[in-house]
Amino acid sequence: MTKEKIERKIAVIFATDVVGYSKHMEANESETIHNLRACEAILEGLFEKRNGRLFNTGGDSFLAEFPSAVSAVECAVEFQTLVKERNSLEETSVKLEFRVGINSGDVVKEKDNLLGDGVNIAARLEALAQTGGITIAKVIHDFVKGKTAYKFHDLGVQKVKQNEFHAFDLLLEPSQKRKRNGTTSKFFMVTAVVSVIALGLVIFWGLFHLILKDQASSDVQLAAVNSSSPVMLVYPFENLSSSEEGENLSTAITESMISSLSRYTGISVLSSSTSLDARSKQLSDALIKKFYNANFVVRGSIQTFSNQSRIQMQLADLSLNKVVWTDKVDFAAEDIFEVQDKIGDKILAHLQIEAVAGSEAKSWASKYGTAERLTLFLNSREEWFKFTADAYENHTNIIKKLEEQLGSSSPVLYNIKGWNLVLKITVGKSTDLAQDTAELIRLANLDIAENNDVTSYNLRALVEFRVGSKDCETSKQYAKKAAELGATADTYIVSGSIWVECGDLKEGTRFFEKALRLQPNDSGWNLTKRLIPMYYLQDDHKKIISLVEPHLDAVDIAPEMLAFYAFAKLQDGDKALALEMLDRAKQLGISKASLQRVIRDQSKTEEFIIKLSELGNIE
Repeated sequence: MTKEKIERKIAVIFATDVVGYSKHMEANESETIHNLRACEAILEGLFEKRNGRLFNTGGDSFLAEFPSAVSAVECAVEFQTLVKERNSLEETSVKLEFRVGINSGDVVKEKDNLLGDGVNIAARLEALAQTGGITIAKVIHDFVKGKTAYKFHDLGVQKVKQNEFHAFDLLLEPSQKRKRNGTTSKFFMVTAVVSVIALGLVIFWGLFHLILKDQASSDVQLAAVNSSSPVMLVYPFENLSSSEEGENLSTAITESMISSLSRYTGISVLSSSTSLDARSKQLSDALIKKFYNANFVVRGSIQTFSNQSRIQMQLADLSLNKVVWTDKVDFAAEDIFEVQDKIGDKILAHLQIEAVAGSEAKSWASKYGTAERLTLFLNSREEWFKFTADAYENHTNIIKKLEEQLGSSSPVLYNIKGWNLVLKITVGKSTDLAQDTAELIRLANLDIAENNDVTSYNLRALVEFRVGSKDCETSKQYAKKAAELGATADTYIVSGSIWVECGDLKEGTRFFEKALRLQPNDSGWNLTKRLIPMYYLQDDHKKIISLVEPHLDAVDIAPEMLAFYAFAKLQDGDKALALEMLDRAKQLGISKASLQRVIRDQSKTEEFIIKLSELGNIE
């Protein structure tokens, strides 16, 4: 079969999205959408004026290509200027702010869409940009610096996940000039010193060259960005056959593996271009961990003889520096598609149980029966913990998919449907609170009657406390029954909430700490966000600092973590850093509502905001 030709080209990519979009949607959904449409109309008009082509949108995000770097930059400046002017008008009900990133690089044309690292880096630059700001790649800066009158600020080399790029801020106003990354500045300082010394002392050049190389390597490691989700790299499968067919099969298996593993939102799977980059550099597992910040690597081989093939594979945990799972599969050529899914499911099941969701996932796997349904369920948990209206809709859609496979009346779904109603009520989507409350209590009781397991008592304890009798002792009895059946991270989260809100802050904190220890990976920082306020309420600023500080460079760090860290550093006497951290929290959309969700007490939330007012106001 002839392979369809892949069309590549060099393009200038413009990426933008709304800052704090979820916060705006929570506050006023209809007005947010109305104002987004108005801003989109401005953007589309500028694209037409500057010969830009919109090729992808994602609700609040927009991707376009331009024929020249100057056109893209002029468009970005004009857009930010017009948005700022629009926000200054009294009649603008929701003042949306945008970030813009611009890159130029190699892309793949897929119908009307563009794919590849050229697009990915534009998105990374956009995420790096300040609110109302524009951040561009060095290649764009070099194109436009002599053709425009704009001023730029060199941010140095940035490393975000698998992408490394040299970035510049376009300064629309002097206040946008920010500090460069410390490790990057250090790198250039060391480079300069070594270069000067080398000019005068040529005899020692080799020594200084080694020092510089070591320093650069150190800086790359320090600049690595972490995340709340584990990162996986699928190393290109080795073809042990000499035929071209074997090589094609190897490539297909690698691509299929990346696609299969990406179904689970609890992990971040690096792109195939990163996999090929790792192979071209012949990187060891240790270097893959260092350069890509990966936690796991899948390696494998495929051998074909006549019509029969064998795949051997292994999963390495890079934090343990050992292989944690191996398997092999024999198959006929016509069964390749079935085998690809089977392999992906096997690796995914191991990851979900051992690396992400913890031992509790074993019972979920048994309950849901297939890897596909388990993945849907785990993705529903990722949505649930976001506590947004959009997340409720996504959670509901996942339940519909499970109903298609299990039936709408399946007892397996009592629990997830109960948690769906908890989320519906929590995010304000309930239009009939009495009916939803009655249905929630009914489902919780049915869950215990039919399943009588730890997950059913976890739900029943919270339902009793939130919408049932609201009696502390009755709710605690359900939580204790859950613990007797085999306490899970969820058991400790529910128990922590009940004990804290019933006045036992120390015991509640102990439950949250247990939950965090049981969870192999705190995806979305859900547990961390609950535990930090407990330390704040007990004036334990050192524990806040020790819990947050290792994750300050995380690409998905929660704004609530930064707000509490800012407060702790203020108490520690470091006001400058506190100001910087609160500013980051604001850029990420910190709000009174989001703080109240983790503190769980209106008066204490207001008290915290007043204490933070020395650093700035939170709306």
